[in-house]
Amino acid sequence: MKAFASAVPALPQLDLFSVKVVTLVTVLVVSLLTLLASRIDRPVPGMRRFALGLLLICAGSVAGISRLVVPGRAIFILANIGTIAGIINITQGIRQFREFPQLRRIDMAVISVVVAIPFLYWLFVNDDFGMRVGIISLATALLALDAMASMFRQIPAANRMTYWLPALAFGFTAAFLGVRAFAAFTGHYGSNFLAPAPIDIPLSLCADVAFVGCAFGMLLVSNAQMRSAAEKMAFFDPLTNLPNRRMLADRLLEAELRALESGWQVGVIYLDLDGFKLINDTLGHEAGDQILKNVSAAMLPMLGERDCLARVGGDEFVVAVEDLRGRSELETLAENLKAAVEREPVPGGGRETIQVSCGIAVFPYDGESAHDVMREADTAMYRAKRRRRGVVHTAAFR
Repeated sequence: MKAFASAVPALPQLDLFSVKVVTLVTVLVVSLLTLLASRIDRPVPGMRRFALGLLLICAGSVAGISRLVVPGRAIFILANIGTIAGIINITQGIRQFREFPQLRRIDMAVISVVVAIPFLYWLFVNDDFGMRVGIISLATALLALDAMASMFRQIPAANRMTYWLPALAFGFTAAFLGVRAFAAFTGHYGSNFLAPAPIDIPLSLCADVAFVGCAFGMLLVSNAQMRSAAEKMAFFDPLTNLPNRRMLADRLLEAELRALESGWQVGVIYLDLDGFKLINDTLGHEAGDQILKNVSAAMLPMLGERDCLARVGGDEFVVAVEDLRGRSELETLAENLKAAVEREPVPGGGRETIQVSCGIAVFPYDGESAHDVMREADTAMYRAKRRRRGVVHTAAFR
């Protein structure tokens, strides 16, 4: 047994300097990778600021370890400025990512002053390395808690697993920083950067895990948000946020299948704004865009939970109505939608209001499929436009 034990190589012992070098390399690599990813994820708000925060913490770590060869107290101040500025930028980036209010300048000024006064006291008046570690750790722990709360709040059930991963990483960060602050305040740190402090080795390893976990988690949620944005662009109109023609086609197919199973009808209302091109030409595209937004907002409250309002062209809208009892119900809804739209004023047009022409059709009476019915409603709308503007015309009467 003794011979066997002597043949087994001894495991290398971790020393504080080696652990801090590993931490520095980890922070540097993760920061650079996150910065590179943020350039790819430019459409995702907050990611560039999050990456900047990581880089500032990296700069603070470089300044921190350089105090071994750089004399003077200024290097202590630079190292901790980088750390605090970094965690503030991370918190602000996550708030921007979640579309939550940013910390105000007065809030950041208060945080900076509250941290700076005791830090400078324990640097210039009563030199105490442990207390400086404690105040910086406590401040960063509280800001990490804010980041955790931002990632936990108001998450739809379908996205919780994705968003809660970085939230847990920030929670872990706050926990180990809290332990570090408690250890520092209770005298478990020595008088300098590399003074023997057994607790600092596991806490430095925790810092590696936390840094990687937070960065990796944020990259996951940013990629998920990019995929969601791409899907939204594929199925929704970017101006009005209404479903587009592609999504309407899917909804009509689903409605058709449900109608065949239940025996109910599916109605289609095709609406076209009269003279919209003239409004664009005379009042400008901004006025035209505002009209489209106003029209969409005016029609949405009048629809049922399973109805679908889509923008299918420049000034064309389609409403798909499920569980329809008869043509008269669809005609009434079309008249109400028409009246709601025509109450909307033209921006910059004085008392002038918007005019609209409507065509309606019903599945299964006006076509063998919901797609055919939509085409019939389109044809009926153009007949209404040719004969007399503003008339609701039905496909059943040619």
